[in-house]
Amino acid sequence: MKTFWPLALVAFFLVCCGSENPASDDPVDGDSSSSSYEVSGSSSGHHHHHRSSSSSGANPGKPDVVQDTLIHDTTMVTDVDALPECTAAKEGESFLVKSENALRFCMGGEWVDAEVVKESFELGCRDGMLVINGAGEDIVESSSSHGGTTSPWGGNYGGNYGGQNNSTMDMTTEPRIVGAHILGAAEKGPFRYGTSVKIVELDSMQRLGDSKRSHRTCITDASGKYGFDSVDLASPYLRIEANGYFQNELTGGISSHTVTLKAIVDVTDRDTVNVNMLTHMEAERVLKLVENSGNNQPIRAVKAQALKEILSSFEIKLGGSSGGTGGGYGGFGGWGQQQQTTTTTDGRFAEDISLFDGDEYSAALLAVSIMMQRKGSGSEMLQYTSGIAERIKGNGNWDDNNAKADLADWLMVLDTSGAYETIRSNVASWNKGEVPDFEKHLRNFWTGIYQFGSCSSMNAGTVKYVNNSLSKFFISYYEQPEGTRTRFICDGETHQWRTATDIEKDTVGFGRGDYDGQIKSGKINAEKYYVYEQSKGKWREATGDDIQEFEDIKDVYAGLGAGERVIFILRHAERTDDTGKKGHLTDGGKKQSKTVGEKIKGGDIVFANSTYTRSYETCENVAAGAGISPFVSDTIKELDGEWYVKDDSKFENHKNSDGGGWVVVSAYAYKGSYTDAFYDFESRSEAFLDEVVKPGFARKNNRVQVWISHDVLVTPITVYCTNKKVNLRYFDTKRWINYLAGIAIIMDASGKLRYVPLRGLDNGTMTM
Repeated sequence: MKTFWPLALVAFFLVCCGSENPASDDPVDGDSSSSSYEVSGSSSGHHHHHRSSSSSGANPGKPDVVQDTLIHDTTMVTDVDALPECTAAKEGESFLVKSENALRFCMGGEWVDAEVVKESFELGCRDGMLVINGAGEDIVESSSSHGGTTSPWGGNYGGNYGGQNNSTMDMTTEPRIVGAHILGAAEKGPFRYGTSVKIVELDSMQRLGDSKRSHRTCITDASGKYGFDSVDLASPYLRIEANGYFQNELTGGISSHTVTLKAIVDVTDRDTVNVNMLTHMEAERVLKLVENSGNNQPIRAVKAQALKEILSSFEIKLGGSSGGTGGGYGGFGGWGQQQQTTTTTDGRFAEDISLFDGDEYSAALLAVSIMMQRKGSGSEMLQYTSGIAERIKGNGNWDDNNAKADLADWLMVLDTSGAYETIRSNVASWNKGEVPDFEKHLRNFWTGIYQFGSCSSMNAGTVKYVNNSLSKFFISYYEQPEGTRTRFICDGETHQWRTATDIEKDTVGFGRGDYDGQIKSGKINAEKYYVYEQSKGKWREATGDDIQEFEDIKDVYAGLGAGERVIFILRHAERTDDTGKKGHLTDGGKKQSKTVGEKIKGGDIVFANSTYTRSYETCENVAAGAGISPFVSDTIKELDGEWYVKDDSKFENHKNSDGGGWVVVSAYAYKGSYTDAFYDFESRSEAFLDEVVKPGFARKNNRVQVWISHDVLVTPITVYCTNKKVNLRYFDTKRWINYLAGIAIIMDASGKLRYVPLRGLDNGTMTM
C-alpha cells in the first residue's frame, strides 16, 4: 500500500557557508554534499584546516540538516605518536595532543611541550594562530603599560564601539587600578588556542568612547580561557574582544573563519570577565542605556536590565513564568495571545555566564549561541547577530516578527530532524563539562513564535498546526491539503511539543471506531489508512493484510498462469451527465477505454455488457484499443447493477436520506447495513459467482473475457471477492470504485477461482 514518509527531516532553511538552501516544505529523508577545500598557511605558524565534504555526524537514515560545513582541525591529533614529523617547514607550529589535552610545538626538529617553550619564548597570536616570539616572527610592540612584554598582533583592532574616538586618555594617564588580574573564558563555542584577546579602556569622560589605552594577550592552551596576569587600568570601563576560531556546536568542528566577540564591562569590583554571545549581543544596548541616563549611570547599573532584555527577546524565561494557548484541531484548544513573560537574572551579568557552568544560564547561553548561526558561522553570523542587537538596542526588544518566524522555522527543522541530539553530542565530545539543557530554550522559542502555548499533562495529546502567517509552514486550517503536512503534538511523557507522527496527526478526532476492522483515511495523509481494533480500543496503521491494493490490468493479464482464464468485471468508463440507459460515454471515457484495450492487446478476448449504452460503448472502445475487429459483445442483464437490490423504493429512500448511493452501497457491503433494501451480502455474492460468473466461463472458452457493468454491482462484488480488503468505504474514507476498475475472477484448469482487484487507469479508486 502507499505510504508517506514521516517528518524526519529535510533540509529546509538550512545554513551552508552562510547561504540558504531551498528545499521542500517538509523535512524529508535525503542527503547533501558540499564542496571541499583546504585552507593552508605557510610555515610561519598558520594552522591547517580541512573542510570536509560532509557535515556533522547526523544519525544514518536522517538528513544532515546541520549544513554549516564541517571543518576538521588538522592541528589536532589523538596522541603523541600521531604527531607529524617536525620539519623545518613546520618550525614554530603547534599541535594539540588530545590524550594530554596539551600543546606541543615543533622546535629544532622535535615536538616540545608548550610549558617548556614558554620558559624560553613568549607565545603570541595572529589571525587565530599561535606564534612564537623570537622564533623568526615579526615583532609588534604591545601597547600594554605593564610588564614590558611584546606580542605579534595582526589585523585591525580599531573601531569606535561606544562613542567618539577622540579621547585624550592615553598610556601616560595615571592608573586607577594597578596590577589587575583579568581572567575569563572566550566562548561562542569555546574559542581555540591562538585566539587573541584585547582590552580597550573606555573613557567615561568621553561618553565611553575608546581611549588610547589597550592591552593584549593570547589564549595559549586548550581550555579556551584567557588571562591578563598584571595590567594597569586607568578606567574600570572596558571593552574586551576575543578574535579567533571557535568550536562549532552545529558541526562539532572548527569555525571556517575567525570571528570577533566583545563584552562591555565594569571591572570596579570584578576580575572575571567571560566573552560570549550574550555579552556581544548586549554590548550596544548597555551603552545605549548608559547614554539614556545622561551618562550618569555606571555600566554595572544597567547590565542586569540588558541581559534580561536579550534573554526575553529569545523567549528565554529564567526565574519567570509564561502562559497562553495556541491553535489546535477541533476540540483541542483555540488560538490565543501569549501571556507576558517575566525574566530575572538573579544579579547575574552576561560576563558571569559560561557554557559549562551546568546551570540554567549556561543553557541560555548555549541556546542563543546556536540561534545566532541561523545564517552561518563566520561574518554572516556576526552580521545576523548585529542586526538583531541593533533592533534590541533602541527599546530593549527584538521587534522583527518576520525574522523571528524565520528563526523559529529553522529551529523547528533542526529539532524535528534530530539535529539537537547531534549538537548535544558535538558539545559533549569536547569534554569541557556538562552540556546544559539548551534544547528547552530552543523549543520554547519556536513553539512560542508558533503560539502553541505550554505543554503539560493538562493538554497532553493536543495536536496543532502552524497558524503564524509569517512562517514558511503556515496553513489556514488543520486538514488543508496544500502546503506542509507537518503537525505538532504535546507529548504526555516529556511535556514538550514535538512533531506528530503520521498516526497521531492522521487520526485526530477519530474517537472510538464504529466497528472492529473499520478503516479510515488519514486526515493529513489521505493516501494512508488506519484500522480500528475494537479489542484494544485504538486505531493502528493499516498493513497489506488489512488493505489490498488494485493491480494494473496489464500486470494481471501478464501474470495469468498456464491453463488459467479470466473474467475482468469492470465499471464502465467516464460517462456524460445522462445517467439513464441511453446515456453515452464522454470523449474522455472513450479514450480511457481504448487505453485499457491497449494493455491487453493480443489476447483472445470476448466482451459482455449490461443493457446500458455506456456499458456497450466501453466494450466497443476497449476492443478498438486491443485491435479487435469486427467487434461483438454479448448483453448480460445481470450486469445492470440491480443484483444486490431487494427493494428499489427503500434503496431510493436511503439514498435520499443518507447522502447518496455511494454511502448506502458501501455501508451495505462493509457493515451489512440497510437490510430492508438489500439481500444478504454473503449469500447474494456467492449466488452471483455461481449463477452468473461460472456459467460465463462455461459458455465461453476464451482466455480473456471483459464484462462491463456499473458501480452498484462492481463495488460490492469486488468487496466480497477481496474479503473486504479493498478500500471502497465511501461512507468512511470517501473512496469509491474508479472508472474501468473492478475485479479479476481467475479460474484455473480445475475450476478453482482466485480474485485480484484491478484497475485500468492510474488509480483503482476515486474520491468526491
